[in-house]
Amino acid sequence: MNTANQELNQNNYKWMVVAIVVIGTFMTALNGSIVNVSLPAIMADFGVNLDDIQWVVTGYMIAYATLMPLTAWLRDKIGYKILYIASLTVFTIGSILCASAWNLPTLIGSRIIQALGGGAITPTGMAMITEAFEPHERGRALGLWGVGVILGPSIGPTLGGYLTNHFGWRSIFMVNLPVSVIALIAASLFLIKEIPHKSQHRQFDFWGFTFLSIFLIALLLGLSKGEKEGWFSSYIITCAVMSSLGFIGFILVESNTSYGIINLHLFKSPVFSICSIIFLVRSVVLFGGIFLLPLFLQQQMGYDEMQTGLILLPSSIVMAFIMPFSGILGDKIGARLPTIFGLIGLWFFMYMYKNMDVTMSVYDIIFPTLIRGIGMGLLMAPVTAVAMNAVSKKDAGMASSMLSILMQVGGSLGISILSTVLSHRIPFHVSSISSNIDSTSPAFTQAFHNLFIHAHALGFPYALSSQIAQGILFKHIAQHAVVLSFQDSFLIGSFMVAVAFILSFFLPGKSAMSRITIKNEGEIIEEITTID
Repeated sequence: MNTANQELNQNNYKWMVVAIVVIGTFMTALNGSIVNVSLPAIMADFGVNLDDIQWVVTGYMIAYATLMPLTAWLRDKIGYKILYIASLTVFTIGSILCASAWNLPTLIGSRIIQALGGGAITPTGMAMITEAFEPHERGRALGLWGVGVILGPSIGPTLGGYLTNHFGWRSIFMVNLPVSVIALIAASLFLIKEIPHKSQHRQFDFWGFTFLSIFLIALLLGLSKGEKEGWFSSYIITCAVMSSLGFIGFILVESNTSYGIINLHLFKSPVFSICSIIFLVRSVVLFGGIFLLPLFLQQQMGYDEMQTGLILLPSSIVMAFIMPFSGILGDKIGARLPTIFGLIGLWFFMYMYKNMDVTMSVYDIIFPTLIRGIGMGLLMAPVTAVAMNAVSKKDAGMASSMLSILMQVGGSLGISILSTVLSHRIPFHVSSISSNIDSTSPAFTQAFHNLFIHAHALGFPYALSSQIAQGILFKHIAQHAVVLSFQDSFLIGSFMVAVAFILSFFLPGKSAMSRITIKNEGEIIEEITTID
């Protein structure tokens, strides 16, 4: 009877961990996207320009990514419960400071404080679930966790637009408070303080962390500012040099230390390496696509932020519905098939927009996003589960930090690549369309004549009417060139999915549980169960 009660209590505790982690993860994921639609209101309030306001997003992104590698070391020092509660507390304090900011510098500083807390919550939560569940159960648990990861950014723009319009931009930070309080109370009451790892006294890898921070900061700064500064500007070249030196220094340090901030031996596992690449490509395509589509809907089709958010909302609901079931499916049949079909859904989402146009119906816009929702729902939980199953429990924190970093870098890389394709293809298409126009053709002559007559009928003189007609025709050419450039960008995104699609065939298939003994100098230190 006691054994049965213990098993029941352990099972209840595992799902309590999931519930607590989902709350915190949802909150931080929501915060990453809710701010974007409020930037114009913040600009007007503080009287700042676009270059300055970008640091509200960039500062958060850099601080968020930089702290992630520390989570594994901090877990060994203080344990996940204290780390998770401390991260929630710092994030909550940062949210209060953001809502109270009196100028832009204080808002940027408060956002960095927010990120220092938020950057640890996602990888810590993923690692907590990994430790609480056995490998054959992790897909289901990570599927529920993934709902928070995906749903937060998906509803962020819609919620941010509504709150800003009705209550002002400060409300987007205050909305974190009730959720934070619930998460803090639940974590304090129900999480059990875990037994410290044997590695709790390992040294802090100062130089590894320093070089990795230089690499990430320079890389993310370069990616976020490349389009504005110019990819061959001295600013971007400096970022590229610093990022390269940071990466080289990091590899050299980590290759010669036994207490690295990131354990490069994780990548000796082919499964973990494949999952990492899929994670990266998934983030490139997902964040790049989600960057492009709202831009097209608002700039080319005239939808506002609220309408755009509502158009994107159905796919988020589909994603949230499917993700828990995909985790269960992954536990039963392995990660290969769900990942393959998930990537097909992502590919379909990008490829279907290769013929996008301003005359698209709402159905034509929403349908590919629904397929994307199905694809993302199928993809995320099985890949995450099999990646975490490929490492030992003691490396769970480090593995989750690595996947979180790849997600952050992949998102920045996707936005950078596809926005660059977009901007570079516009002049190409303008030139191509202009060179193929026959100004002597009857259709062109008739169009010019109609515009000229209309302008002249409004009272403009002949010379000015001719200039107006030419200007309107060129505007139509430019608009068509922009639409073609959007089509090119989505098509490039579909090609990127092909890389991950090929690799997905090498993931574990149908579940076949096996025991792996991990040894250190002949001593058995852990036995783990993996899916072959």
